[in-house]
Amino acid sequence: MKKIFARCAVPAAALCILLAGCSLRPASSAPPATPAPTPAGEPAATADPTPAAPTPTAEPPAQQTPAAGPAALNYDEMRPVEVGGSTPTGVLEGYFTVSRDGKWGLIRADGTEILPCRAETPVARCLPQGHWMWSVPAMSWEEVDAKTAELEAAGEAGICPGHGGGMLFFFYDLDVPGRDVHALDPGAFRAYYAGDGPGDIVEISDEMWETCGDLLPAFSAHEEGEAGDPVYPGDPVIRENEDGSVTEYMYISREGWGFDVPNAQMAGFFYDEQLAPVQMPGGWTYVDRTGRVLSTTDYYDPTYATGPKLYNDPPSTEPYYAAPLQNGYVAVRRGDAWGLLDAAGAEVIPCEEAGVAWEGTTLWIKQADGWHQSELPAKTP
Repeated sequence: MKKIFARCAVPAAALCILLAGCSLRPASSAPPATPAPTPAGEPAATADPTPAAPTPTAEPPAQQTPAAGPAALNYDEMRPVEVGGSTPTGVLEGYFTVSRDGKWGLIRADGTEILPCRAETPVARCLPQGHWMWSVPAMSWEEVDAKTAELEAAGEAGICPGHGGGMLFFFYDLDVPGRDVHALDPGAFRAYYAGDGPGDIVEISDEMWETCGDLLPAFSAHEEGEAGDPVYPGDPVIRENEDGSVTEYMYISREGWGFDVPNAQMAGFFYDEQLAPVQMPGGWTYVDRTGRVLSTTDYYDPTYATGPKLYNDPPSTEPYYAAPLQNGYVAVRRGDAWGLLDAAGAEVIPCEEAGVAWEGTTLWIKQADGWHQSELPAKTP
């Protein structure tokens, strides 16, 4: 199948991937942070039966040295955790996948390590089971079971043991009987859903709208499939426009209207945010809910997830997609320079930092000595 941001390919059954090409951005499943224990005081001295002579002048209490700030995190990279293992559909709040010396692990958003940097690829979250995809070479099943027991005892999800996958994506069905060929016909909005078995073309349900948002990325396609077999959408039908642009992707709304994004090669989800990532021929940018593209010249580079390159031999760890917004912000980059974009499309942190990480709750900025937690800047009016 052609690579599509809004859908996922089904890998081998031994690989654990998401149930749907769009999934609900899960709220953090991290247990509440455990407060650090208060250092125990010195044991009280045993009282001397003979009273000591009074001290004429009491010494002032010693000044306590202020506690040092939190140490920097010593990681090479810090990325959002992809929900699923093939096509990204969201970012998991409360966690980051981190790398050191080419190996990947997992931390909570507050910096607490969950999985050490041992995996060959960034850690992801599979659905619907919610396991961690932590691919450590030559890891035995006994070690997987032991690590899972350790994680579950700490209130975390276990390691993915491998299972089948599925897909869900949205398209405009050109073969719906009675479709209005002169206008956008809401009756032609369709979803393609597959569980562990053969998929089918279905109407977009209320649950799908509520889960994936009221504006969905879609492409036009004809139905394909052998007689007697389940039908499926073919590759996107690309339309050439009078101004020389081409239309491959559109956004369809629950209310029945939609808009094109000319020249977009991939399109991501809005969810409940004001911007969605789209890939243009020159790179990634963002589109707002009216169809306005932020820039057609000043593009961003991918920031998370490995997409189909995960299945290369050896698998690639290079990011493949631009992240969706989370709670009004998203980390963006141009080359090695990182910044933070807000929902108005402004770089509230210009792309000048060595690293910026944001997953919806906690901001980290990379400095010379490592990653430091930072306050969010004010949003633009």
